[in-house]
Amino acid sequence: MLVLVGLLPAAGAGAHHTPGFDFEGAGWGHGVGMGQWGALGQALADPAKPGEDIAAYYFPGSEPASLSDLSLPNDLLHTLDNPLWINLGSQVTLLEFTAVGGPLDLCLADDGAGPCPKPQHPQAGERWEFRRIARGECGFFHGGALQGTAGSCRASISWPDADGVRLRHGESRSKLCASRTNEICEYRHGELKIRDDPVEVGFHVVLAIGMEDYLRGVAEVLDHWEAPGVNEAQAVTSRSYAAYKFFLWETGPRPADPDEDPGISAARKDSCWCHLYDSWRDINYIGWAKETRSNGQPWLDGVESTRDRVLTYFGADWEKYTKAGIAQTFFSASSGGITRTNVYGFFTEWDGKMPGTEWPYLKPVADPWDVDPAVGNPNASWKERVSAASLASWLGWDDVTEAVLVDRESLSSPARVLFRGVRGGQTVSVTVAGAAFRTALGLKSSNITAIDGVSPPPADDPVEPGLPAGPGSFDDDDGSIFEASIDRLAAAGVLDGTECGARLFCPGLPLQRSTMAVWMVRVLDPGFEPSGAGTRFEDVDAAEWWASYVERLAELEVTRGCGDDPPRFCPDQAVSRAQMASFLVRAFDLEPAASAGFTDTGGTHQANIDALAAAGITKGCAADPPRYCPDQPVSRAQMATLLVRALDRLYDPVAGA
Repeated sequence: MLVLVGLLPAAGAGAHHTPGFDFEGAGWGHGVGMGQWGALGQALADPAKPGEDIAAYYFPGSEPASLSDLSLPNDLLHTLDNPLWINLGSQVTLLEFTAVGGPLDLCLADDGAGPCPKPQHPQAGERWEFRRIARGECGFFHGGALQGTAGSCRASISWPDADGVRLRHGESRSKLCASRTNEICEYRHGELKIRDDPVEVGFHVVLAIGMEDYLRGVAEVLDHWEAPGVNEAQAVTSRSYAAYKFFLWETGPRPADPDEDPGISAARKDSCWCHLYDSWRDINYIGWAKETRSNGQPWLDGVESTRDRVLTYFGADWEKYTKAGIAQTFFSASSGGITRTNVYGFFTEWDGKMPGTEWPYLKPVADPWDVDPAVGNPNASWKERVSAASLASWLGWDDVTEAVLVDRESLSSPARVLFRGVRGGQTVSVTVAGAAFRTALGLKSSNITAIDGVSPPPADDPVEPGLPAGPGSFDDDDGSIFEASIDRLAAAGVLDGTECGARLFCPGLPLQRSTMAVWMVRVLDPGFEPSGAGTRFEDVDAAEWWASYVERLAELEVTRGCGDDPPRFCPDQAVSRAQMASFLVRAFDLEPAASAGFTDTGGTHQANIDALAAAGITKGCAADPPRYCPDQPVSRAQMATLLVRALDRLYDPVAGA
């Protein structure tokens, strides 16, 4: 039973004093790609399973491969000692550094002192500084005095005769690097590069390093996770991400000395002079601190045993979604039992309007290991209270009176929350799904399972149970209660060109108005041939293959568009359940009917909702009290079922009555 959650809890029931809502959920992080606790669970359940296979599970259609076997845009990752540039800090004006185990070599451009290295060589234990003196002018300092002459803010620090270098940022300044150990960061691999930041005050501090050395300092897996499989899976996923980002940004030629500068754009140089950041923006990298931890050997073993291995994708549109076949692999701490698509993990859907395109290998997969009690994931479930005032501020409303979870996370649908409230004295509502719950509301994840203890009912408008299930037209609806209807429309050619991938239907995604036009015209006018002519709607591009279907739907008087001045159709918007009722009533000429008794309907679409219910095409979204959920978007699977029911009634008016 779906119960609307009020602003104020019942008195005397342990109510909170501050108006708000209790959100329950599962998982921690964006949930896209590999869940680390789930990978641990897989490794514990099957110790013999290779880590690269664990990683590949989370990226459907991906396959492990060696970088050296791929046809790459360049060979720099294999031929240079330090091809990766990792940003350790930007807008830095004072860099404190100390040699470890021997002297350092310093290089400062435009100081008039000839080629590098310079005569000055900081000895082990000596604290030196690199300072910004004026805009575009910097120098090396020791004991408060400038060493040599000043030059441009372009320098390097290397250690061919030392073990490494330690960096320390000043007491009152922001952190320079990801390590949190006594404000000291130590690096034993690579070479430090300092580059001027012409956009902001200061300079960039960057570590140039080799791929495998970089991975040794990645701090993403907990040190006490000793299972080889999870360390290998994390290593392969991290290497794939880093390689993808390298080729994403390495788009230009390198100078004659390829170690001097990377082939990145001027804009990228302004922002970071890097391929990767050392923080949450990319991957947390802490350098030598990771390698020297007492229980860090399992991670180092995982890196070594998977050397050069990455995940690749060569399925549909692989050139668009990869770099030379290398997948962009994401990971987060915990999926909560189901991973997210890149769309809902990183972006937010408002009232069904999709914010982006789902990448073919970033689709949701079941992750039962993540929530297995035996694994001990502390984020398998959580509960957080969000005040009504915070929600109102986020939404830009005066007040939020209801928060209803209308869809739980599933393999075909994200968690969706319907908010109702007041703005400017008017009642308003919006349905939201995706990353906003995590980023804007401060929740651990967007995988919400209940609000104030109330979970939603099963999927809206399911077909009757007992229909045959099994392999059909698509791979992502097998066994679904919607499968029979989807297969029926597919067999009739109704769905041609509106699939979301090879043998993929994406049943849980909201139905866009452009796709709705194609389906309905093919059902209502099977002999229709697209003409390529223009349309009456200003926001419909005549070059789009579906444009003629939109125009034909208007000619059939099924659609009136979404605005009159100028006439618009809103092709990218999702179809709401209320709009769906009006489309179907007009399309199939359904008779007016008495009220269906839904407690949440009214307004423009009320009569059509009642007619649709009287015809037996819709059953609403809840029975006690009877509700229709008019503002909720219609999923692709639900619309397929409703169309089939309407067709059955057209050919047999008694059916479903």
